This record gives sequence, C-alpha cells and structure tokens, in this order.
Amino acid sequence: MAEIEDIKAIKNHLQNEELKNIYLFYGPENYLKDLYVSRIRSRLDVDSMNCYYFGQDADIREIESICAATSMFGDKKLVVVSGSGMFKASTDPSFAETAQDSDTVVVFKEDEIDKRNKLYKKFCESGIVFNCKKQSPAEIKKVLAYEVKRAKRYISEFVLQYMVESIGDDISKLMNEVEKLILYVSEGEEIKKEHVDLICSMQYSPGLFDLNDALAAGNTEKAYKILRGLLEEKEPPVKIMAIISRMWLQMYNVKLLLSEGVSKAEIASCIGTKEFAVGKIAKQISNMSIEFIRKKIDLCEEMDMLVKSGLIKDYTALEILTIGQ
Repeated sequence: MAEIEDIKAIKNHLQNEELKNIYLFYGPENYLKDLYVSRIRSRLDVDSMNCYYFGQDADIREIESICAATSMFGDKKLVVVSGSGMFKASTDPSFAETAQDSDTVVVFKEDEIDKRNKLYKKFCESGIVFNCKKQSPAEIKKVLAYEVKRAKRYISEFVLQYMVESIGDDISKLMNEVEKLILYVSEGEEIKKEHVDLICSMQYSPGLFDLNDALAAGNTEKAYKILRGLLEEKEPPVKIMAIISRMWLQMYNVKLLLSEGVSKAEIASCIGTKEFAVGKIAKQISNMSIEFIRKKIDLCEEMDMLVKSGLIKDYTALEILTIGQ
C-alpha cells in the first residue's frame, strides 16, 4: 500500500477498517499524530501493561523482541516510538516482518523522513504511512467546533476564525485554549470573543488586531479609542508602531502581488503568513490604491525616524499614525 494522502481516508481506516501492525505518522502536525495513536490504542483496547513507549534513543532490536514475545496481560500490545530518526538513517527494516507476524501494533511518530529510506518503503508496502500536514483553517475550525460541541458549549464561526487568526494555526495550542474556555464557560452557554480575549494566550494583545482592523477600515475614531486603551494597558508604544508598520507593508505587498496575478497561496508563502490572512488583507485593500498604501508606509517610516531622533514622543507618533488617515 502506498502512502495515504487523504485525511478522510486515514480517519475511515482508523475507525472502521482492520488495523495494520505497522504505522508511520510523520510531519509537523503533532496533534494529529497524538490523535491517531489514541484512536489506535482505543481500537486495540490495551491496558498500560501492554503499552511501550520509546523516544529518540529507541533500540530497534528491543522493539523487535517486544513484538516477538507473547503477551502476558492480554491479546494485543502497542509500541509507540517518537522522534527516533530511523526513517532518515540506515535502519534494518527486517523487524517489520516480526511485527507483522505478531500480536503487536508498532506506531512511529516522526517529524521528518527520507522517502528513499528502506524502512519508509517497507512501511508503505506493508503498513500505513500518513503525512500529518499543517491543516487548513477550515479543517482546524472543524476540530475546534467538534470539541466545543462535545463539551455542550456553543461557538460561532466568527469566534473560531478569530481564534485561528490571533492564536495561530497550531492545533495543539488551540486545543489547550479551547479546554480553558470550556472550563470558564458554563455548559449550555456560548463561547464569545470577549472570553477568548480574557482567557486565551494570544500571539499579540487582541486590541492590536482590533486596531489594525479599524485602521484598515478607515475608522479613525474607533482606531484612536483602541489606541488609548492599549496605552492605558501599558502596551509598549514601540510594539504598536511596529505592528502598524508591518500591517501597511503587508497590505502593500499583497496589493502589488495581486495586481501581478500571483495566487493567494503563493503570496502567503512570499510574505510569511497564512492564505486565509491574505484573503482578509485582500478584502481590506480592495478600495485602496497602491499609492495610498505607499504613503502610509512612508508615514510609518517618518514617524519611526522622528521618534528615534527624539524630535517627537512615541505616543504622539502613534496618534499621527492613527488619526492621520
């Protein structure tokens, strides 16, 4: 069997099909790797006495001996190996044959692999291999929504999108934040944006996102009000200036690249952000000219120079950047 590429196919296999004896889950999305191991363990219904865990110092011969031994505490055994590096090194794949003829399921969780590796090829041939890629915002929101629903709480599409934008696209981190929100919000109640702002560990202060949105919309009154709030909360002015400057620079790059026919996915790669963020920026700049955005960048650079030269105070520069639409 070749490597499985469809996430629906791996979900269906783990839920409904007969389990294989050898699995390789690799890639950057650790949440998926842990989830699939959990599902395999649930299917096997093994107790802790029949579970063996190894890290980067795993010994292939020790794993082979576990596979060869008869279980004393049940019908099945589970071996989980994390970050071994065996799929990038010269590893004897013969142990896989022992695993296949045993009552043991061996699961490898790796960050990186080499597809020329003999062990990788053996797993593709006789077991299940799946690349746990970073998921799209749509898939991430489905995962979060499912957990919230399972906990008998409610959450809107808007709040889910807000969480992904302000916390990031690491599902494990997002799930930790969802767990905190579930503990904070009572059963049957709705998780709202203000709960996320209050409880969650954000990449930036939520007010900075609101400030960017207000500036992009040309709402100077709202932007100024948010700015005052950020300063009262002791948000460093230099940090606020940097975020505003970065926002206008991103807008300029997106506007320029879109005019050249570059796809949103390619733009995301070029400017180091996510595709959904490029889509949001594209909407914000739809009625802005490239010249208008360029003037905003020039103003940011001018204010930065004046502050560093001591000619104006940093909060004065921020007021000019906020009100000077």
